[in-house]
Amino acid sequence: MGKNGRRKRRQAAAQVQRSEAWAEDFRARHAARSATRQKRAVADKRLNWFTRLGNGSQVLVALGGITAVVVGHFALWGAVLPALGAAVGRVPVVSTVAGWLFGGGAFLAWGVYAINEKTARPATAQALGTTAWVWSGVACMMVPSSYANDISLPVDFWAGAYASAYGVVATPLALGVVALGWWLLVNKLAGHKEEPSSQAVGWICVGYATLLLVWGSTLLRT
Repeated sequence: MGKNGRRKRRQAAAQVQRSEAWAEDFRARHAARSATRQKRAVADKRLNWFTRLGNGSQVLVALGGITAVVVGHFALWGAVLPALGAAVGRVPVVSTVAGWLFGGGAFLAWGVYAINEKTARPATAQALGTTAWVWSGVACMMVPSSYANDISLPVDFWAGAYASAYGVVATPLALGVVALGWWLLVNKLAGHKEEPSSQAVGWICVGYATLLLVWGSTLLRT
């Protein structure tokens, strides 16, 4: 009985140790899975709403956006711009700025967003970002076309609209020039390897928008 009792006690102790080891392993795996889920949730929150969509939904949203831009292009040039041009066409400065706002204002909106992105409250930064995206859609509608070229607008209003429209078209070229200038002046000549900060990008956008406005105000009126 003594040997059997000791054997049973050893078996019971071994069983308890195995149970405790299994429980500890289970808790560790559960904690690891919870940490992984939390990391994924944080990563998902950092993604924008479009990235979180499935592939099919992304295609539908993209097609809907393209359709909206095409329809908006004809509505903007066919109805909105002529009506607004007629309303402000008698005041040269106001007329030029009003024409410029449709395209040039988008670059200004992105500039304001980038400058304040890291310092503004989250709700304010989100509102600025939403405004910039919506304004970008309007700017895409300003892209020149044969239909747009046939629309008659007051001269000063046309100058602002012309500058902003071709400013949108020239965006890839402007980005290339800025990237080349940053690489040459900052990376090579100054020896700094960092990428441009959000504030620097914001001021570049503001500068480009201002350049378009100056161009529109100095276009030859004939």
